[in-house]
Amino acid sequence: MWLLTALLVAASVAVLLVRPHWVEVRDETVAMADAHLAHEVSHPGWSFPATVWSAPAPLDLPAERLVMHAKARGYEAACPAVAPGQVCEKDGVVVPRGGRFPEGLQPPGTDGWTRPLALEPVRIGALIGPDAEIRTHLPIEDAPTHLLAAIIAAEDEEFFEHPGVDFRGLARAAWINAQGGSYKQGASTITMQVVRNLSQDKEKALTRKLREAAAAMALDAHLGKEGVLQVYLDAPYLGQDGSFSICGFHAAAFHYYGVHPRDLTLSQAATLAGILPAPGRFAPDRFPDKAKERRDMVLDRMEAAGWDVAAARAEPVTATPHARPEDRWPSYLQATRVWAEQAIEPQVLFGAGLDLWTALDVVAQQQGDALLAERVPYMEKQVGRRGDGPLQAAGAVVDSRTGYLVAVHGGEQALSTDFNRATQARRQPGSALKPLVYALALSRRGPDGKPAITAAHAVRNHRAPFPDTDGWNPRNVGGGYTNTATLAYGLAWSQNIATAALLQESGGPEALIELAGKLGFDTRAWPAELGLALGQGEATPLEMARFVATVIGEGHLASAWPVIAVTDARGRARLRTKGWGEEVLPADAAALTRELMRGVIRQGTGGASRGGAGFPGFTGNAIGKTGTTDSEKDLWFVGGSPDYTGALWLGYDQPVRIGASASDLAAPLWGWWMRAVHQGLPKDTEFESAVPIESTAICRETGGYGNGSCPLIGAPFLPGTKPSHRCTVQHVAGEKKEYESLWDRKEREKLEAEGAGAE
Repeated sequence: MWLLTALLVAASVAVLLVRPHWVEVRDETVAMADAHLAHEVSHPGWSFPATVWSAPAPLDLPAERLVMHAKARGYEAACPAVAPGQVCEKDGVVVPRGGRFPEGLQPPGTDGWTRPLALEPVRIGALIGPDAEIRTHLPIEDAPTHLLAAIIAAEDEEFFEHPGVDFRGLARAAWINAQGGSYKQGASTITMQVVRNLSQDKEKALTRKLREAAAAMALDAHLGKEGVLQVYLDAPYLGQDGSFSICGFHAAAFHYYGVHPRDLTLSQAATLAGILPAPGRFAPDRFPDKAKERRDMVLDRMEAAGWDVAAARAEPVTATPHARPEDRWPSYLQATRVWAEQAIEPQVLFGAGLDLWTALDVVAQQQGDALLAERVPYMEKQVGRRGDGPLQAAGAVVDSRTGYLVAVHGGEQALSTDFNRATQARRQPGSALKPLVYALALSRRGPDGKPAITAAHAVRNHRAPFPDTDGWNPRNVGGGYTNTATLAYGLAWSQNIATAALLQESGGPEALIELAGKLGFDTRAWPAELGLALGQGEATPLEMARFVATVIGEGHLASAWPVIAVTDARGRARLRTKGWGEEVLPADAAALTRELMRGVIRQGTGGASRGGAGFPGFTGNAIGKTGTTDSEKDLWFVGGSPDYTGALWLGYDQPVRIGASASDLAAPLWGWWMRAVHQGLPKDTEFESAVPIESTAICRETGGYGNGSCPLIGAPFLPGTKPSHRCTVQHVAGEKKEYESLWDRKEREKLEAEGAGAE
């Protein structure tokens, strides 16, 4: 009877092989295997989380900054620094560790590199797919021989002897199942298990088993024995870490023993191979006795095959689960995940074991996080808590030279899946959006193709209802009005009426919405109303940072993307991005907008970014703009330097009045933040510009040269566009109302209290 069953099984497979659809099975199997090996497929049993990495730190950075990067990476202090992983703070010498880079592995030290010398990227975290599988590709050349031998001993002792199907084992299983009257026991080879894993066909039927056998033979012929083992190393389920499945021998070696597979002992390798049939029942950390039985069974088979297993058999079976590396900088990781899910097909993102090489500047991120964590509670203490939860700050930093996103602060955010205020919170930016209006106006062209207006252009700045707006009659904050105001004055001192008048003569809200869309803003909910000039359209800090970076980039759209390059589990390049896009603003309009925003800090509402409340701020070359919404519910400061562009929002999750203006809180906080982010970099760097700009003082109200009575303001001009006339208005100096900032008031009150106490 046993012989008859074996003959029937063999005959069935033979029939399957000679029938016309054998070609179909073969071709489907080959295509399936190639798709999996090319990491173009993702499903339970074949999900490879993506790993996200920071940017490397070039060795030619300024010494102070390079030392900061080395410390952030845990380099050992040593003077002189001579060994890889050492840093000498005294002379700024750092010896790189080498490691993983987009260009491939680099050796420790400074010799033999295939890319410019740098400190290694830092692992930020993992992007785990919906299958919740922890799996890392293990190249077969990195798998120790005793691990491969243990797998074969445990699962398929005849692996190297059969063509993918063990006919004797299959016949034996058929006989047993026939005796039981139903299909209860299989005789799967490693190759057949691979087929089942890749196809995800687990139906318990003889027809499936026969088709699987045919596919296994096709797979064995296509991949060879080493190729089949390569797939098997990555595929099987081997345990559980909370809600995540531990899959493949690379992840299992780390999970149970905290080592790379190449460092597994023979006993450990045999244990992992032994628990394959039921990791839940044989897990060595929870059921060491059962795991030992399985290990010893594998060792017995290995001994029969000629292995010396005496020492391994004497080794106790123990395992201590190791937590997977924690995700770092969750705000940045969240921004990366959102970008990746939009830019990369899911089957590739979660099936290719990708490495996402980002622009994250470790020092900029750490410095910013530490500063904001300290100063935001300090600020809230000064004004008093107004909301149900704590005052929040969120910000995004874009590299002003490359256009990439280098740091993200999402407020109180513990996990990369939590709500990220920097990328997801849409709040009205108030006057921080005004530079967009000025960029629109400066983009206008006359009949000759040249800019239609200059920074000396004067627009209305007195109160009266705007025509065609149902009586809309905004006011200037602080109550100051002039008959007219130049663009230089209107932006530097955030004149609401002047800005609204400028928008009205520059095409209105529809033109502003069109430009904003080109600049990367999500304008779907923006109202087509003149109030957009004052920031009624909602935006995220990331969108605001991208806009300012585009201005600094002289009109080329900053991508503000986190990811620079993507490689897969086998080191193949999958994607390369660009930090800059097409020109969305004329270069001259962007350069003039940049210089008008420089005036906000030098002679306008952004002066507190230089320092406030007794703390020094950012004193390098910078541009900026404050933004305070109605009832002081949202405070903003956006701006940038030749190195970094940063947009900062301050407010409560449930909007309530904060009790201070952006000039009081957001401007100094931005200055402190940027000072921390720029630490170790030169302070006298100038903006790179291909557009020549000339500056001169003009009457801030009329735009002419001063006549002795004019209140003056510095303004930028393209060559040949400076005013050609002198102001004809005799200005009467009125009583000047001095602005008292929050910090000045607190200092005055303190002195008054001390004086009263002395009396």
